[in-house]
Amino acid sequence: MITYTLEIENSDWEKLVDLYDETNMCLGLGRKRETGKIRTAFQNSYKHVCAWDSGVVVGAGRMISDGVCYGWIHDMAVLQPYRKHGVGRQIIEKLLEGNESLLIGLTSSFEAIDFYLKLGFNKHKTAMAKYPGHSDYLLY
Repeated sequence: MITYTLEIENSDWEKLVDLYDETNMCLGLGRKRETGKIRTAFQNSYKHVCAWDSGVVVGAGRMISDGVCYGWIHDMAVLQPYRKHGVGRQIIEKLLEGNESLLIGLTSSFEAIDFYLKLGFNKHKTAMAKYPGHSDYLLY
C-alpha cells in the first residue's frame, strides 16, 4: 500500500536521493549523491510530498511558492514500476491541495507531457528558462 507524507525524517534523505538517482531527476543531483543539496532544496520548498511503499520512496515532488499568486512544481519523479498506477497523480493532487487559486507552473519531462495534460495543465506559449548548464529542454 502506498502512503504519502509531507515530512521527511532525518534518516530518510538517502532514500529520497535513491529515487532521484534511479530516475535521474532533480538536476542530476541524485546521480551525484548530493544529499545535502537535495535536503536543502526540499527544506526550502513551500510544500513537498513523498510516496512510500514498504520503506522505499517510490515517488516525490515539491512546490516552490509565494503562497498567494504563484507556485512552481519541481523534481517530480516516480519509479518506473509505479508509473501509471496513480502515484504521480496523488503527488500532484497533494501538492495542489489548498493552493487551487495559484497559477501553477512546471517543466515536464518529455515522456510526462500527456500525464500533465490529463491533470489539466496546458502548454504555455511564452515560458522561458535559464539553466545552469546544457539542457535538452531549451529550444535555442
